[in-house]
Amino acid sequence: MIFTSFSIKRFPTHEVKIGNITIGGDSDIVIQTMCNTPAGDVEAGYKQSKEVISAGAQMVRFAVRNRADAESIGKIKELLLNDNINTSLVADVHFSSQAAFVAAKLVDKVRINPGNFIDKRATFDTKTYTELEWKEELDKIELTLNELIDICVAHDTALRIGVNHGSLSDRIMSKYGNTTEGMVESAMEFLRICKKRDFQNVVISLKSSNIRIMNSAYFMLAKQMQVEDMHYPLHLGVTEAGNDLSGRVRSAIGIGRLLGHGIGDTIRISLTENPVKEIPAAQKLVNHFKHRKPLTDTNNNWEEYNPLDFSFYYSHEVGNIGGENPVIAVCDIRNYRVLDNVMLEKLGYKFNGKKWIPTSQAADAVYVKDIEIITELPENLSVIYEAGTTKMPCENATPLFNNLEFIYIADKSKELTKWVSLTNSDLSKSVIIEQLRNSPKTVIVLETVSQNGYADQMSAFLKLKSAQITNPVIVKRNYVSDDWETFVIESSADTGSLLVGGMGNGVWLTNPFLTDVEDNRKLTFEILQASRVRISQTEYIACPSCGRTQFDIESVLAEVRSKTNHLTHLKIAVMGCIVNGPGEMADADYGYVGAAPNRVALYKGKVAVKKNISADVAVEQLIALIKENNDWVEPQ
Repeated sequence: MIFTSFSIKRFPTHEVKIGNITIGGDSDIVIQTMCNTPAGDVEAGYKQSKEVISAGAQMVRFAVRNRADAESIGKIKELLLNDNINTSLVADVHFSSQAAFVAAKLVDKVRINPGNFIDKRATFDTKTYTELEWKEELDKIELTLNELIDICVAHDTALRIGVNHGSLSDRIMSKYGNTTEGMVESAMEFLRICKKRDFQNVVISLKSSNIRIMNSAYFMLAKQMQVEDMHYPLHLGVTEAGNDLSGRVRSAIGIGRLLGHGIGDTIRISLTENPVKEIPAAQKLVNHFKHRKPLTDTNNNWEEYNPLDFSFYYSHEVGNIGGENPVIAVCDIRNYRVLDNVMLEKLGYKFNGKKWIPTSQAADAVYVKDIEIITELPENLSVIYEAGTTKMPCENATPLFNNLEFIYIADKSKELTKWVSLTNSDLSKSVIIEQLRNSPKTVIVLETVSQNGYADQMSAFLKLKSAQITNPVIVKRNYVSDDWETFVIESSADTGSLLVGGMGNGVWLTNPFLTDVEDNRKLTFEILQASRVRISQTEYIACPSCGRTQFDIESVLAEVRSKTNHLTHLKIAVMGCIVNGPGEMADADYGYVGAAPNRVALYKGKVAVKKNISADVAVEQLIALIKENNDWVEPQ
């Protein structure tokens, strides 16, 4: 792999001028969003674009279905220029190369989708192409793309080649399937034409609702671009991330892991909310990575690291931690004085009349200091206490040692289940490594004080793996922000990025300003869910609304969530239109897709089983479909 030297230098790209901004090279990462006003509604688009620009959007995108929509964006641009606002505007085009031709004369950038620019969009049909037929299709693409490039050159317009996992063409699907390899090749076909024309004014994206697929695609594309001597800037985003906490967590992990590796020149956090709310979340994510210094750790051989390996660190089992056990959630309740029934409810437990039982999102361990336990504890809840300064709070509590205590007491406590707090620098000491090797019942609590904490903790995992240490590892991160969204974005990007890479058997978050145990527990489980290391709730794949959306997607998502959030074994998609719907829903069990104004199609997997349903009854019909397939369980 080419990403083995973990100096976290920016992935080299050339500069692309888009209206009044520059993307790529050494330029700051650009934040953008997409208006969700009805396509063609000039007044609504003008008003909302001013709102998102005022919030900090540096680039604003609009859905374009046809020539009339493209002309409407041109009118919006004129209105903004009359207000002395020259923010870059982007036309997002699907299915219509003619609309792209019109838009390229009027806006600063045009986004096209290789899956439907010329090729037939994915219908999951299978066809075998001969070598000649494949070349003929590529020739058609080149002919039409060259026509668009000519217009872009004449009007100084940039181009985004935007591949979506959910809308690969039938041709690409026939050879590669719905895979990351197919996504990369779909992009490279278009990039090779651009390079052949020496057209540099290009940005590229490969998006998916699945973080692992999205990450893999970008890493693979970056490698392939290097092989073919290409340096096009990269636009990052997680499609169909959803809304509220889950949308922010999923986006922060997917985009944050790439930023942590120096990949990315512009981002959009796509939320099923008012696009104004996307801007502060994106700003916080960019700021989190903005001033990170490269990590150079000469004690590691980074050639052993592969960012496409989602099971990098294997650990043995200590109790319910490590091995094949789910990644655990640790809740920090050091600021509380009593562990009582109320606290157990906050920790995710319910009383069944006889004992406390865990819900699907119950904490596995709690860290305490001077606390009084005045309730009977659940069987599976571990209590962790600081061995050097705190008395044992209850029978069978687990001690947490610091590095020095671990060195001096390890020989006397080999058979004792214990936790030890260590840093990356501690793991450079042979005495620590030797003690770990001789202490199989020890769980490592991995902390960091590095500005580049993600790289620092990854370096620690590499040290452990190189030394053939397999003790379970709890990833602990400490934050000091009093802003909840900042805490969410930063903790998700840091810990989730490690989990996606197969590093960590538990997550422990602390923040002295935000200590509500219930909020922090829910955040931790959202990170585990988005990282796909522990599924504890219904997973929703929901696109942000745009001008193509056929219904009020935000309210529909809220209704679907309220009625199905107990179905923790299912993935349910709520999609505004058919652009990405069927493809992204290939990863979902059920789908609700806008088919026409206020008309909906319901999917079981890839198959539309109910069509042309009124949006007024579509949610109830979705529930009925789930019941018909015996996937419904009654809420408890």
